[in-house]
Amino acid sequence: MTLFAFDRLRLLFHLRERRPSIGSPQSLLLAAIIAAALVLTTTPLEASAATGSTATTAQSGPRTSGPTSWVTPVPAMEIIEAFDPPDKPWLKGHRGIDVLALEGEPLRAPTGGTIRFAGTVAGMATVSILTESDHVFTFQPAATLLKKGESFAAGEQIGTVGSGGHCQRSCLHIGAWPAASDRRYVDPGKFFGQEQSALLPLSRKPAKEPKGGGDSSTSGAGAWGGHSNGRIPASAMCPLKTAPGQMLRCDAQAAFDRLSKAFEARFGAPISVTDAYRDYATQVILKRRKGRMAATPGTSNHGWALAVDLGSGINSFGTAQHQWMRANAPKFGWIHPGWARQTGSLPEPWHWEFRK
Repeated sequence: MTLFAFDRLRLLFHLRERRPSIGSPQSLLLAAIIAAALVLTTTPLEASAATGSTATTAQSGPRTSGPTSWVTPVPAMEIIEAFDPPDKPWLKGHRGIDVLALEGEPLRAPTGGTIRFAGTVAGMATVSILTESDHVFTFQPAATLLKKGESFAAGEQIGTVGSGGHCQRSCLHIGAWPAASDRRYVDPGKFFGQEQSALLPLSRKPAKEPKGGGDSSTSGAGAWGGHSNGRIPASAMCPLKTAPGQMLRCDAQAAFDRLSKAFEARFGAPISVTDAYRDYATQVILKRRKGRMAATPGTSNHGWALAVDLGSGINSFGTAQHQWMRANAPKFGWIHPGWARQTGSLPEPWHWEFRK
């Protein structure tokens, strides 16, 4: 209790002992003094409660920049099993997401935070982190050389994907819950703008492709500045404002940020970017992971810092978000190349390229 609050209570006690009669001048003076004392000593928390506000934010996402701005733990993240929590805590369910990943792939920090746990859980190599938003994220199978309490920044490598796991294919399991809760699991995909899998079966494609905005299907992505594919120095690129750790050629970055702002005005959140520039080493990893779904290392348009893979609903054909992009992205120099459209040779609704 503060000294001022103590003095307030002492004053009230003293005045009550005098017990003036109701309606007397003394009683009116007492009421005025009590009201003034209460106003002057109200704490910020009391004031917040009085107005019905709260000091905490929604626990479904970060407090600052919003869930869709987080870095994906692995590049070109593909959800192969979605979040499916049980109705009751003791029942079976899928309390996280599984993403396609190979043993030895770098594990990236989705946002700033500290190591919470590193070891084994039920025989499974596990890394657990506490994020700046006060969420706990767990990764299995995964290992790290960092110690408990060590801090890291968004996008920094904090470990590697391990072997084993419960998937038929090699995968990384990601779980998440607010640190203040008793493991009330939330969908990790929402933190990356990927509530559903990006790789949808062809049978789920809409019967008719949405009309575009007069865009060309020909990309302008290619060599520039004398750089080699996947070997562009960071000094020659610019970071995306709403996607920590993601970089593009500076004119492409500026155009994309304007596009993302327009998208946010329409849908309430900036565009989630799951991948932008890919260095050569990452291209090698993705080729191993995805086979024909990934470009030969050294040839990817991502390696020119002129392509992005997107979430936010854009990653599914037929959604309002995808249709909006087809109609509006070309105004900002971004196009959906013909091969990536639903009638193309390799349908990828999430893949967009800069053509200027």
